[in-house]
Amino acid sequence: MAYIVYVNATISADGNFADCTYSKNADGSEPIAGSDIHIPTDAGECVFAQADDTSLLLIGATFKTIGSAPGMNSSNFAAANDENIVSFTMPTTTTITKGVVLLFSTPGTVQNLYPSTDPQVTNDSVSC
Repeated sequence: MAYIVYVNATISADGNFADCTYSKNADGSEPIAGSDIHIPTDAGECVFAQADDTSLLLIGATFKTIGSAPGMNSSNFAAANDENIVSFTMPTTTTITKGVVLLFSTPGTVQNLYPSTDPQVTNDSVSC
């Protein structure tokens, strides 16, 4: 039972990053305050999808379990699919927190790549 988080991204004031807000619905209703995202323990997967009114396209994400050894490899990067959705697995028997950096681009011709700030996903919620 994957847990879906919708992200609305705009270019930051300095033009270097993606300013993101998160919600439980594509239309932005049921906003998630801040960037600490709590998903059900038994979800098994966290999915980031574009909100209806986002101005940037979600193209990928990097993620790392907080407290584990640093390092980048193929197991902590996911490219978005054709619907601009990115997902990664979460354990269902252990509570962990993953730091995530979402990667966005401009629609149409790519003019720049915009990383998000670092939302954190923790699998410690009892229900959706």
